[in-house]
Amino acid sequence: MSSQTKNDSLKSKTTKGLLWGGMASIIQQFLGFGFGILLNRKLTAEDYGLVAMITIFSVLASAFQESGFVYGIVNKKEVEHKDYNAVFWTSVGIGTFIYIVLFFAAPLIALYYNQPVLVELSRFTFLSFWLGSFGIAHNAYLFRNLKIKERVITGTFALIASNIVGVYLAYKDYAYWAYAIQIVSYSGFNMLGFWYFSKFRPTFQFDFKPIRDILGFSSKILVTNIFININKNIYAAILGRHYTAEELGYTVNPNRWSIMAQNILTNMVNNVTQPILKEIEDDKDRQVRVFRKLISFTAFLAFPMLFGLTTVAQDFITISITDKWAQSAIFLQIFCIGAAFDSVSNVFSNLIISKGKPEVYMRNIIVFGILQIAILFFGKSLGLELLIGLTSALNALWIFVWYASAKPYMNYSFRYLLADIFAYALLAAVSCITAHYATAAIANLYLRFASTIGVAVCAYIIVNRIFKPSILLELFHYFLTVIRKK
Repeated sequence: MSSQTKNDSLKSKTTKGLLWGGMASIIQQFLGFGFGILLNRKLTAEDYGLVAMITIFSVLASAFQESGFVYGIVNKKEVEHKDYNAVFWTSVGIGTFIYIVLFFAAPLIALYYNQPVLVELSRFTFLSFWLGSFGIAHNAYLFRNLKIKERVITGTFALIASNIVGVYLAYKDYAYWAYAIQIVSYSGFNMLGFWYFSKFRPTFQFDFKPIRDILGFSSKILVTNIFININKNIYAAILGRHYTAEELGYTVNPNRWSIMAQNILTNMVNNVTQPILKEIEDDKDRQVRVFRKLISFTAFLAFPMLFGLTTVAQDFITISITDKWAQSAIFLQIFCIGAAFDSVSNVFSNLIISKGKPEVYMRNIIVFGILQIAILFFGKSLGLELLIGLTSALNALWIFVWYASAKPYMNYSFRYLLADIFAYALLAAVSCITAHYATAAIANLYLRFASTIGVAVCAYIIVNRIFKPSILLELFHYFLTVIRKK
């Protein structure tokens, strides 16, 4: 295969991956948001707070049962049926064992939070990770073979079906049970989709030797995933003893919405970054160019999207889920700022994994998690706003740690960091501040909300056209090419 053909093939893979990943993320996050509005209008902050208290146990159990097997499979040079089969039975075995342990630990969890209702609620909600264990090997098959479209369809179907169930039950006055059933059904539908699209089928041949090869890489990813899930769900685990379920509930949706907005980008980029960088790892100069485009693309979208959500947070909350959730607006603003920087850090972490350095990835996540836990534990009396503000600031500063960690493996200078990331952060901030003051005097809520978004978008396009035109021109030429092909 010629160099030009390889280059075209790589571009095609990257473009298709970003296109499908982008479409999927946008569709799924908007669907999730739409269903979330319906749930928020019916459920209370206390309902969300109760489920949030036990969420960390489910996500940690999911991390243990997955054990980094998906990334382990991707980074294995040759993969056979026995590899997937070993992953399947190991995942199911671990998932079953952990579920049994947590089932009997449910009374202790309820005692920790002083919430008796959590006994039955946690035992049911924990079924989500057990069901998920049956689809891990199939997900690994789809991910390794770049079956992005199939994963998109699976996730979208699971999202729609589970949310229909959840919304129906919420309006039948099932309260927090509606939210819990939605979570469990999502996991079940997702697992069924992975089975449907994957060609892998498990057999009763129990050969666990392949796990030893995979664990060398995946064990570090396991530890990392545990801390990633701790980092995202630690608020409820630590603060649930010091704040009421209602107070905690006001932070749940802002955190979830900031993650949803962030996921539009990270899901899109994650579909291609690691496989593509791995494919061109021998061409150092080309890898730098590809990496700069990926991280610039992420920053170009992440900062205006999440800074923009910060700008319209109060109006957004009022319009979407009414004034009863007004207290959550400040939390949405704080979470979004941290999420914007975390979106960019995600590209650095993918680079480090593609270089076969999971120990570096693991170290960064663990240290971040320890610092975040320390902030929440020792500062729990400072108030929720200040605590979450400090953890969000830590997210923003941590991008320098990721940069320093990636520097030994790629010739990516500090000047590139400023040009590819912070330039877009500055332009987005200027655009959003301009939009805020330009529309602040508008009395009508809906008109002010729409005008602020419109002014921010126009301002961002203008300043990019002046100071950073390259991304805009590339996107314009790409879409023009697509239109011409049609």
